[in-house]
Amino acid sequence: MILFAFILGREYKLSLAELIHVFGQQNLRDFNEEIAIFELEKLDSKAILTLGGTTRIIQIVSETTPESFATDAIGILSKKEKNSKFSFALAAFWLKFPLADAGMRIKKTLAKNFSVRLLNAKNENIHSAVFKREKLAKTGTEISLIHIADKNYLGFSLACQDIDAYSRRDTAKNRDMVTGMMPPKLVQMMINFLSENAQKNGVYDPFCGLGTTLIEAVNRGITTIFGSDISREMVANSEESLTNFIAEEKKWQERIKAAGGTPQKDFSNLVAKVFPLDATLIEKAFVDEKIPKNINIISEGYLGRIMRKEEMTQDIVFSERRAISRLYEKFFQSLARAKFSGEIVMSFPFWKVQNVYVFLENISEIVEQNGFKIESLLPRELELNTKNGSLLYRRESQNVGREIIKIVKK
Repeated sequence: MILFAFILGREYKLSLAELIHVFGQQNLRDFNEEIAIFELEKLDSKAILTLGGTTRIIQIVSETTPESFATDAIGILSKKEKNSKFSFALAAFWLKFPLADAGMRIKKTLAKNFSVRLLNAKNENIHSAVFKREKLAKTGTEISLIHIADKNYLGFSLACQDIDAYSRRDTAKNRDMVTGMMPPKLVQMMINFLSENAQKNGVYDPFCGLGTTLIEAVNRGITTIFGSDISREMVANSEESLTNFIAEEKKWQERIKAAGGTPQKDFSNLVAKVFPLDATLIEKAFVDEKIPKNINIISEGYLGRIMRKEEMTQDIVFSERRAISRLYEKFFQSLARAKFSGEIVMSFPFWKVQNVYVFLENISEIVEQNGFKIESLLPRELELNTKNGSLLYRRESQNVGREIIKIVKK
């Protein structure tokens, strides 16, 4: 068994929940707000492509100390072929460490037998773009010092989150700054919150908007995908975004084939359809569109109207909350009538009003009344969920956040 360190994203609770769903709580060895350590038999470095909440994956080699880290790093890097030329970087997590200073000492020692270049210009971790450009995943020459609990570990980076891949998928989408867009990394996490057996049943987004969920589902290799929206303009946007992405992805796969590689995705069995529908009448989708009733719903539901900070009084937000609650009452009533049996992972709005958070407090009641229940995203004993069992996603500058909830049949 091997220890792997996963460097968590900004919303570390969501990142940790994703890893537990993918790798199992039984394999979790330790965590803090930046790092989670799992013990696994093996790990494909390509796993990071499907993890929305992980920024780096590091294979742990041994325990170390801040004092012996430079010597231990030299030990790893010295295993390279004599007289070879390579670049290296140092990284530190959950502690401050003089990376550039230590790097210069390491470089001086290595220069006796190798032609080396240090990538840390300052005492800070290198950016993911530098990691990718210098192909450090292939060379294994980013060496990390990891502090967690009362231990320090030495490791080398296997993978770093590919920002360019997200940019490629973004270029396929139609933009609408009024409607907004669900963050692609969050969608990846929500897909990973589905149970392993459920994922093969496909994904349906009944509030598809600009099509982010649909694109991320296709990118994940899911072959049964449906989307709907009350707005015909949004349906057209989603259709175009999805078509553009699939066309670009097919070209990308052809390039891989031409270079002698094996494409990761097969579009020959893909079923994808987007259609207009009011989500409060979602039962029609299972009849008119023949959508299987055990499909999974991954969606950013309606977050309410766009409001400027200065107009967000408690009275206005409470009024908006009542209107949204009525929408979800109808939505879940329609799902119940359809005898829907799949898993649901949705984001619901919460608001920050005068430093007070306002939630859709009755969402659990609505869910329960219609034959469903909320499933905790993180084990209760970790005491990291909300009282609903949900987790929150919000940027500091935003007045409206997303409450991520997993819902299953009772």
